[in-house]
Amino acid sequence: MSRVPEQIIDDLDRRVLRTLRDMPRATLGEMAEHVGVSRTTFKARLDRLWESGIIIGHETQLDLASMGLEVQAWVQLNVQQGELEPITELLDGLPHVIEAFVTTGGADVQCRMVARSTAHLQELLLELSRHPAVTRTKSSVILSSLVSHRKVQALDLLDL
Repeated sequence: MSRVPEQIIDDLDRRVLRTLRDMPRATLGEMAEHVGVSRTTFKARLDRLWESGIIIGHETQLDLASMGLEVQAWVQLNVQQGELEPITELLDGLPHVIEAFVTTGGADVQCRMVARSTAHLQELLLELSRHPAVTRTKSSVILSSLVSHRKVQALDLLDL
């Protein structure tokens, strides 16, 4: 369940967030200088953004292919009604599932999976299809990325 911030973020919050996005390896002092505020002010704003739930984490991005995971696929699952909890546990327990979403439309769940090869992907899909709550799977192999993962870029939507 997503949390709605108690108050809308202001221009300084936006500048802090953009600086975090654009200068992720900079020190707090460097970021504060870039924003044009003291380090104390920057840190206070940063803490407030964490505490309000606007910032929910930070992660290292990896090149999966260079790690031997050269195949990615979108996998759609049709699930027996009322069986979302066991499917959540199944997907959460499979490290090859790197994202999973409950969806509307033709499938109940859509996930992104990684595999070493198409043969390995087939093994993973068979494993999913063996679960008693999965009634059907449908997959699409990802050939290339046109737009990379960019949640933080959603910050630019606030200006629209």
